[in-house]
Amino acid sequence: MIEKPKTPIGVLIVDDSPFMRLTLQKILSQVADIKVLDTARDGREGILKLQSLHPQVVTMDVEMPVMDGLRALEEIMRWQPTPVIILSAVTTEGAQATLKALDLGAFDVVAKPSGNPGADLQALARDLVEKVKAAAGVNPARLGQKYVPASATVQPAAARTASLAGTGSVPGGQPGLRPASPGKMGLLPKHGIEIVAIGTSTGGPSALQAVLPTLPANFPVPVLVAQHMPPGFTGPLAQRLNGLCPLNVREGIHGEVLKAGTVYVAPAGKQLQVQRKSGQLSLNIGDEAPIPTLYHPSVDVMFLSLAKEVGKGTLGVVMTGMGNDGAKGMKELKRLEAFAIAEAEETCVVYGMPRALVDAGLADRVVPLGEIGRTIVECVMRRG
Repeated sequence: MIEKPKTPIGVLIVDDSPFMRLTLQKILSQVADIKVLDTARDGREGILKLQSLHPQVVTMDVEMPVMDGLRALEEIMRWQPTPVIILSAVTTEGAQATLKALDLGAFDVVAKPSGNPGADLQALARDLVEKVKAAAGVNPARLGQKYVPASATVQPAAARTASLAGTGSVPGGQPGLRPASPGKMGLLPKHGIEIVAIGTSTGGPSALQAVLPTLPANFPVPVLVAQHMPPGFTGPLAQRLNGLCPLNVREGIHGEVLKAGTVYVAPAGKQLQVQRKSGQLSLNIGDEAPIPTLYHPSVDVMFLSLAKEVGKGTLGVVMTGMGNDGAKGMKELKRLEAFAIAEAEETCVVYGMPRALVDAGLADRVVPLGEIGRTIVECVMRRG
């Protein structure tokens, strides 16, 4: 039986730089199943061409005359939701604008070349093609969705010294966290949880904003986060999350000792691992990895490190993202009887990384985004 040829993915490029328009067009035109429909010089022209051409994916610069990328993205999400990939400069201003774009519903971000032109263009080409293909398969209705957490009250960062309402206690004397009734819970870990590790990619910044603010200020274990992002973007992401969460959130620093009630975001461009010295866990952040990987940070590398140093006391969480990063590391963690939570398909922007866990039978709990925070607390606060 002869297979019907696939229709190429139609892409619209919106950028005020003639060099970037030409560069992106050359990169995408070399891929057989991608077709560049047209280019536009600013956001307003981009919207007009979007309405007439109906591309499956749009690439969008942020800083443009007439109408900038953020304004154009807002209009697109309001009137004609379409996956938009943001091209952003790796600067403080560029990173902040990118986070705003992701809040507005942008599919993902690709860093513009800034250093070594040859190496940067190779990385740009690989990253852009992968994300265009993934974006073409996404349901536009899921872009920019805001989920109301299923847990009780989300405390602002100003309330970090307060405890979650209640009179329960946790091992070690932490007041305020009351475990739910076992009869209302799903499957729980067999062992006490020493650390929580979250891995995510496309759609992750918004997912983290839905989950981390639901963890109370007196959360009794540290939290690690590996989020796929270009270098320069995870610091501003950590700062934004810190302003939303009862927990302290910051970009991890090599050698620092892990503390309960703190979230450590892996620096983009590096690998986050842990090491245990004199009974204490500390961060090992660097370039080395025990396995070959395209991702820096890699969820697999983080999980494999936790398998070596923590084992069954690990609670691994995998949320929205392309590919299968995390599955290899989770397989090793599960061999040691660690516990795994995967985000449910219905709330994922891209059901790739969680699907890899579910299909391999590695997920103990599969829950929608709005319930992940509550599920984490249930698992850490298990009875027994």
